Amino acid sequence: MKKKWACLLAAALLAVPAASAARSAADPEPLEASAPPAAQTGAIAAAGFSDVPADAWYLPQLNLLLSRGAISGQGAFRPDELMSTEEYIKILVSCTVPADRLAAYGSGGDWSEKFMRAGSATGALKGFDCSAERIAKPVTRCEAAWLLAAFARQGGETLTVPKGIERALRDYRRISDTYREAVGQAFGAGLLTACGDGNFQDITPLKRCEAVVSIARLIDRGQRVPVAIPEYDYNAPVPQSAPVDDSFFSDAVFIGDSLCQGFGAYSGLKQGKMMGVVSLNVFRVWDGGREQVFRDQKFGKIYIMLGINEIGYGTSRVAEAYKAMVQKFQQLQPQANIYVQSLLPVCESKTSSADRLNHVTNAYIRELNAALQTVCADCQVYFVNLYEAFADASGGLPSGKCWDAVHLNVQGYQDWLAYLRTHTV
Repeated sequence: MKKKWACLLAAALLAVPAASAARSAADPEPLEASAPPAAQTGAIAAAGFSDVPADAWYLPQLNLLLSRGAISGQGAFRPDELMSTEEYIKILVSCTVPADRLAAYGSGGDWSEKFMRAGSATGALKGFDCSAERIAKPVTRCEAAWLLAAFARQGGETLTVPKGIERALRDYRRISDTYREAVGQAFGAGLLTACGDGNFQDITPLKRCEAVVSIARLIDRGQRVPVAIPEYDYNAPVPQSAPVDDSFFSDAVFIGDSLCQGFGAYSGLKQGKMMGVVSLNVFRVWDGGREQVFRDQKFGKIYIMLGINEIGYGTSRVAEAYKAMVQKFQQLQPQANIYVQSLLPVCESKTSSADRLNHVTNAYIRELNAALQTVCADCQVYFVNLYEAFADASGGLPSGKCWDAVHLNVQGYQDWLAYLRTHTV
């Protein structure tokens, strides 16, 4: 491996220069800036680094790594620059592999080679891209999560992904398959936290000060951050929220029956993918190549409108099939937020005797909606109560919002979109 930063080797510094990391307001907040345990604050004077102030938020963690010999306290630390993946691994190995075992890997080759060999020997680096080109680049937050989780497991920890993590990390389901589970495990173990905007920001590189904090948490569990999962009541419909613009639906797919088709044609929404099909029902949702669409494409949101065509099959049978469908959507699209839309009321004055015979009545619709809300609670997906947006005082669909007993007119579809804009999670 080609030698780099020879001047730093002569000074025995582990700080590898990287591109400047001046942050904008959109970049992540420090991983943890709270006051450290008192026992950590004076372990080693930070005066060895000319650019580390005495009140630096990361000082206790930096001192811990200094005391472990993982970093040499001389010259400049450059806390706001980025840390290379190579150095991040080097520090991890220094903190987790005993010195006598580390010495056995020799000092030949590049400054980091013995640490890479030692890390590989433990098994912690299995599956990680350790090519020279890759490890010379700044370590990203998802890569740091992968490495932290791997070294924690090698240390005997059992890691799990907290239930409901997507409520704590808003972008969790959008993280690549390669890193998503490791991010969840590192978050669950208190090694890495959300950024200030509530997202994990997986491809954002770590500042050097953030990197030492994350590694200090690995070796000192007392510094880890307790996991906090915001509560969300899946038993209740999606509450009213601040309105979003139509760009919110740019990564959405709308799948359903002729009502969904009408929504795509007349609501005015030009964003997202429309998959409304006349007479579609929950028992045939995967027919006609639709399943392959969800295997080939990824969506951020899935809006479902099904139920009115199959309501005559009985509530329990429809709800059972609906639950199986939702679970399959979750398997095919684990990154997506799923919104189950309630059935709309019908205008009973316009229903035919055949409609009523097939249970197309508001009483049966309310019964099925209640069952769908239970499905949402069981599967932890979002229930959107469109029924409340359209029901009049008698619980039916006003004749002025539809052109037949079931299907909306243009104004009705526009009202539907307006409701979705103000009921998001």
